[in-house]
Amino acid sequence: MAQKNYNVLIIGSGPAGIFAAIWLEKLGMDKIAIIDRNSYPAGGLLNDGKLNFDYRIGLDINELQIDREITEKIMQEIKKIFIGFPHCRQVTFIENTKNIQTIADMAAEHGAQFIAPEQWHWGSDNGKALVDYLRGYLKKTDLLLNTEAVTIEKPDNNKFRIDCRCDKKKIHYHARIILVAPGRGGAYWFRDLARKMNINNNYGPIDVGIRLELNRIFYNFITDIVYDPKFIFKTGRHSDRVRTFCTNPGGRVRIENYGEFKLINGDALFGKKTKNTNFALLNTVALTKPYSDTTEFGQRIARQFFLLGGGKPLVQRVGDFREGRRSSVATFNSTIRHFEACKATCNATPGDITLAMPARIMDNLWESLKSLDKIIPGILHPSTLMYAPEIKFFDTHFPTDRYLETNIKGVFVAGDGTGKSRGILGAAISGIIAAKGIIR
Repeated sequence: MAQKNYNVLIIGSGPAGIFAAIWLEKLGMDKIAIIDRNSYPAGGLLNDGKLNFDYRIGLDINELQIDREITEKIMQEIKKIFIGFPHCRQVTFIENTKNIQTIADMAAEHGAQFIAPEQWHWGSDNGKALVDYLRGYLKKTDLLLNTEAVTIEKPDNNKFRIDCRCDKKKIHYHARIILVAPGRGGAYWFRDLARKMNINNNYGPIDVGIRLELNRIFYNFITDIVYDPKFIFKTGRHSDRVRTFCTNPGGRVRIENYGEFKLINGDALFGKKTKNTNFALLNTVALTKPYSDTTEFGQRIARQFFLLGGGKPLVQRVGDFREGRRSSVATFNSTIRHFEACKATCNATPGDITLAMPARIMDNLWESLKSLDKIIPGILHPSTLMYAPEIKFFDTHFPTDRYLETNIKGVFVAGDGTGKSRGILGAAISGIIAAKGIIR
């Protein structure tokens, strides 16, 4: 049974893990390793690939215990690395202040907040090349890919033991310090393990909603100015938070497989565009007593859609939704109903999304959509498609100190899967903060 010793072992090679390793090397650390069960991280670096340079997006500076000035300084250091990648191009210029302010004023008239950050994009088709580019910064870090971390133990007071599987073989690694950055895909594996290790954790909120796909001519007014516009609503009926997320001009909608259920997502390629634009509309959901398990709550919603969709997510035309009827295969592309204006890019099951979506969430989404249609007329064209469910599981939260060390000395956490970020830049920042803590 193979064994090897490291100073620092990082679990997860997404933005949190890889930027932690880059900074550890910069700060003089050696004997570093990154473990990942895949050959490439299955997160934002491979998906659409958008960067939002705004401290209000993708992270909570209070959670990370840093101020705006420090956050923006770290962002600029990260930016220098990303923009060296040949396919990473700027798509939103905040210098366009007059047009941005006009949109913000229009949003405010309808009770919405509008955020327009500086944005860069490389596209899903360049994801693996981007990861290879970032890995090129690592000179002293071992990449232990296609290696699955199974358990973590601390048999003595000096080092942790990480039991792994690689090619059906068992491998032991030892490390003085562990940084766990499992991403959303590994979040529940680590949560279960953390409870066995007595690492403090609790439930955080999740985002539940739909993805809209529409003919891009209706949204070009906005996306020609801001590639991925951010609208935030506080609903009148329930006082809940709803936001737009991950807008993809010329993009496509796709299905993500989670075994027992499937979820909707969207992306855009760098080199090939569609005639549509898609974006998510998400309702933030937090639970308290007597039931606070947002993980199970979200999964139950997803399974309901999986059941009704015959193993696929559901899709419904806005024209059908307005009339209170389900979408069907027979009329899905009806020219009489003007449905031909938007051709679906995703093979979901036509149906009625209200059968599986909780009423409060559906109320919030529809109220927000009607407000958004007043800001950008045409969004609620009869042909517009509503796919469901889109759910973002950021719900396992680990209390930490200002360097992201847990209550167990030597165990640090970072990234989306531990409740420290919601996106590429936020995850990278959390990884850098953890790296600085590890050096201490």
